[in-house]
Amino acid sequence: MPTGQARFKRLHWSVQILLVFLAGTVLAAAGNYLVHVSSSTTTQKPRSKRFRPLHRQIKRLRAAGEKMFTPNPGFQRPQSSPMPANSPVTPEITPLPPPPKRTPTERFLGAAANMMTTSWDHNIFVWLPAFSTDPNSGPTYGILPVLVLSEPERHHIRQLFAPSYTYNEIFGQTVTGRYYFYPTDQSQLFTIASYSQHTNREIKLRYENTAFLGGRMFVRAEGYYDADGSLRFFGIGPATPSGNESGYTGHNKVIHGDMGVNFLEYWRASVGLRYRRMGFDPNIVEGIDDISVRFPQFANLPEQNTVVQEFHLLWDSRDIPATPTRGSSGEVFFEKTARDWGSDSDFIRYGLEGKRFFPWQDGRQNTVIHGLYDWVNGPNIPFYELPELGGRDTLRAFEEGRFTDKGRILFNIEQRMELTSLTLMGVTTRFEVGPFFDIGTVFPHPEDMQTKYVKPVIGGSFRAVVKPNVVGSIDVGVGNEGVGTYVSINYPF
Repeated sequence: MPTGQARFKRLHWSVQILLVFLAGTVLAAAGNYLVHVSSSTTTQKPRSKRFRPLHRQIKRLRAAGEKMFTPNPGFQRPQSSPMPANSPVTPEITPLPPPPKRTPTERFLGAAANMMTTSWDHNIFVWLPAFSTDPNSGPTYGILPVLVLSEPERHHIRQLFAPSYTYNEIFGQTVTGRYYFYPTDQSQLFTIASYSQHTNREIKLRYENTAFLGGRMFVRAEGYYDADGSLRFFGIGPATPSGNESGYTGHNKVIHGDMGVNFLEYWRASVGLRYRRMGFDPNIVEGIDDISVRFPQFANLPEQNTVVQEFHLLWDSRDIPATPTRGSSGEVFFEKTARDWGSDSDFIRYGLEGKRFFPWQDGRQNTVIHGLYDWVNGPNIPFYELPELGGRDTLRAFEEGRFTDKGRILFNIEQRMELTSLTLMGVTTRFEVGPFFDIGTVFPHPEDMQTKYVKPVIGGSFRAVVKPNVVGSIDVGVGNEGVGTYVSINYPF
């Protein structure tokens, strides 16, 4: 096998395994990175005649400061993201002797890989099926070709193009273009543009650098516009009936930036500013009332501005950000609107979120615990800025935004159990199931929280995992209003 193809064979197999067993959209770029610091010179400069050694206490203070503000480019927020912030590395392996005999599964996957992938030099092109579903918009089908361009000297992915064509019964045909650029191993520039036949539009630009100023700082800036016709609103309060379902089309314009400092290896403190302008159009989904009909107080809503000042204190001791098996992560956050800067709304939000991973049975099983609490208070809070429960990341049996109020509390526990694993060309894909239990509620004030409004969900998931960054997932949850099914990438938490 030519050298270029051998270096990419691993990536071929990992992509194809997820395609066959999940029929979901998996856009994978993975890698761990080794950053070599510059070597210090062995030539010593002559001391000045007036050189005096530092005082002992000054030496101790300087050493403590250097230890506290250590470079931490691998730090990531607790929320999952569709692509890693760091530049992925293209797999490279030492050639292994061929196995004595391939299984039928291996032969099938090998044939699929040969048909759907092409590689040359240090680059790869692959055709992927695009499939996703959620209760609000239903199933979406299409195709997602991916072109990966690599840096030949270090085998790191530098550019990734991922256009797609999909069809949805509500929004019709959609054409989307995605472009990822990795200027350095710890920075990413991402752009996306999407146009649907009916209603939906999106354009987004985001830059993130996790190793600014030698790894001691973090910076991120993004701006985007999206029009979404699948949005739902059921009213405010924990007892809103499902029959109150209404829909609307939201036009969301956001500019967001934040900067932080990494310290004590696992910690980050950051400050940021978020500008949001929200506009409204009528509902386009048949069989669902418009929000102005079900809730007349929201008729003829004008565009509204929200300007928020943010502070976040985060920690992250996970072994791998996207597919962790041990450690913990989370954040404590505080937000306040800035009326003097043009905000139409007026509120304060605070809360905390955390997750903990407990491995056992030599890593074949993992118990994951996730908790979230936040509350917003103020005289003028738009309904779309209120905390929500429902959807794949919170209560997996309910629609996105099913419950809305000033506060929310959520608890998830999931047991991720490996069923089997398949190794092809040195790449191991783990197939796992994850029985889970979700429980949570919303409330107007913390003292008004009532157990009778707590919503439990039981369910399970099936996932294919290629460490460190590839997860394809099907989650099915059962609650007192029926069944929710979500097909997506990444873990929900």
